[in-house]
Amino acid sequence: MQPGKPGRRPADRRVAVRRPGSRYFRTAGEGVVVARRAVFEPRGDIERALARLRRVAMGRPLSNDEESTERLSKVKALAVFSSDNLSSVAYATDAIMFTLLAAGTGTFGFALPIAVLITLLLGLIVVSYRQTIRAYPSGGGSYVVAKQNLGSTAGLIAAAALLTDYVLTVAVSVAAGIAAISSAFPGVLDGVRVEVAALSIVAVMLVNLRGVRDSGSIFAVPTYLFVASMLVLIGVGVARVVLGIPPTVAGVQAAGVPAQSLGALLLMRAFADGCTAITGVEAVSNGVPAFQHPEAPNARRTLAAMAILVGVMFLGTTWLAAVAGAVPSDRETILSELGRSVFGGMGAPYYVLQLSTMGILILAANTAFADFPRLSSLLARDGFMPSRFAFRGERLAFSTGIVALAALAILVLAAFGGRVEALIPLYAVGVFTSITLSQLGMVRHWWLGRQPGWRVSMVVNGAGATATAVVSLVFAVAKFALGAWLIVIVIPLLVVGMRLIAWRYGRRRVETAVRTELVVGPPHRSQRVIVPIADITRDVIHALTFARTMSDEVIAVHVTDDAEHAADLRARFKRQLPGVSLVIVESPYRELVAPLVRYLEDAVAAAGENVVIVLLPEYVPRNRIEQFLYNDNGRRIREALLGKPHVLVAEVPYRRAA
Repeated sequence: MQPGKPGRRPADRRVAVRRPGSRYFRTAGEGVVVARRAVFEPRGDIERALARLRRVAMGRPLSNDEESTERLSKVKALAVFSSDNLSSVAYATDAIMFTLLAAGTGTFGFALPIAVLITLLLGLIVVSYRQTIRAYPSGGGSYVVAKQNLGSTAGLIAAAALLTDYVLTVAVSVAAGIAAISSAFPGVLDGVRVEVAALSIVAVMLVNLRGVRDSGSIFAVPTYLFVASMLVLIGVGVARVVLGIPPTVAGVQAAGVPAQSLGALLLMRAFADGCTAITGVEAVSNGVPAFQHPEAPNARRTLAAMAILVGVMFLGTTWLAAVAGAVPSDRETILSELGRSVFGGMGAPYYVLQLSTMGILILAANTAFADFPRLSSLLARDGFMPSRFAFRGERLAFSTGIVALAALAILVLAAFGGRVEALIPLYAVGVFTSITLSQLGMVRHWWLGRQPGWRVSMVVNGAGATATAVVSLVFAVAKFALGAWLIVIVIPLLVVGMRLIAWRYGRRRVETAVRTELVVGPPHRSQRVIVPIADITRDVIHALTFARTMSDEVIAVHVTDDAEHAADLRARFKRQLPGVSLVIVESPYRELVAPLVRYLEDAVAAAGENVVIVLLPEYVPRNRIEQFLYNDNGRRIREALLGKPHVLVAEVPYRRAA
């Protein structure tokens, strides 16, 4: 059994009538029971202490009705969805110059033209995504756009590319943040970089588990502090050049890299490395539903503001690096070198710049924590990922996806030793693949829709698709031998894995499907039972049929947070299962087990000394892989009920004959 799909119950259906003898429910119409806030009240001293600790760490649980209060303003949304893109300017210039260094410091003159080209590409992609937001005002991520316009395979490729990129975003951003603080305080983190990075990821994970609004409030300060520090750095640098006292970097030993001749491949690699400044640009279009009303216009404005800030900071940093004679180093970042030279030493402005850089780089992982769980939930709802990814936790956040992203990022970080230069070749391959598919999907969307202005829109998205396709090809060629081959393998494997999950879920639906014209007959023998159900499926009917041989008083119980889905289920239940009572327990806080246990406690109290039997429908997995996909809710219910006085729990296995 599982809660219904998220949704809201219309206010006019609420009837605040308290059930006699119950402090946990109220009735809301025929057979509808709403779980009260009291279902979360702890009972013992230990439970109360743990609840208080959880409340301090995570905040109070949020009801579905409070979802609108969790929406983001443009100011907070810029911090949540743009931190990845904004933070990339801290290492994009480094990446370009580090690659050019192989051909000697004389090639640094190519850095600014490459940065200009990348900035123009960024502008083209942003204009294209503004088109996407206009066409998909309820949220038009690469997966949604590609799936609807190019088919499920294209959608899954885009989704796999994005999931991979989100994991690498967290790993690269945190590793770069640790590198920034190591530049300011040499030797302090030697030997413990991976451990500190892992703790940083856990900290960002915990903040995101509190919900999107809280994470936006917490992350806004370091984000805007970094932007201010960067603008001050560039402004002071420009002023010094105008006044004839340009900043000069001195005392830096260039990093040791294998020598190469300057050629097309090296320039392609430098361009590919610099394109890390574009990563994260798709996050705003993925997160449109999280914006305050009006969602789409606010998202478009936020996207434009992000692009302007990134363009100014990226071009300003690259220009200053050329003016000051900055050199890529193993011990210090380009930004640290510029901070020392522009601010005249390692004073307060320098340390503010470095600390804010560390903060924004670590918190840049928040963009991935905002989008990875949201994308995972969409895939889960479509049956391509385990269903647990589709459900939101107490704070209306997709908790399973948040925890999974943190675990995967820590594994990747540890595998590559926390080194930014080792992770960069893997980075951004996925994001440009997904952007290309998204823009191709938009081209087809405009072509089929023929809405007013469709020709201009199609040209814009077509240009974006062409440009990002070329960049993806450049990445594949320039970075293949340096580690991009790994991503080229991982993305198809993820697509195959998601297809297999969908196939298993589809097989289960076929095996348990019930014909709509089927009417289940009356019981043959009597006894008394309660059967928790999720829907009318063969395993549920199997359990109800067994229950009706035991009792004339069989009660099916469905816990849901979607009143419309529950109403449809009730209508179908009356038609197909006459004689069986159906009780709907509405759970506005999306809890499943607690409302069900409270309902059973009321049933036991009403039954006096009589035993209440609970039958749990169980779909029997065929192998160990399927054990991860099914019966998770049944296990939780069973564990909560075992040992309760006057309650007997039994499972009714169902497996389709081969």
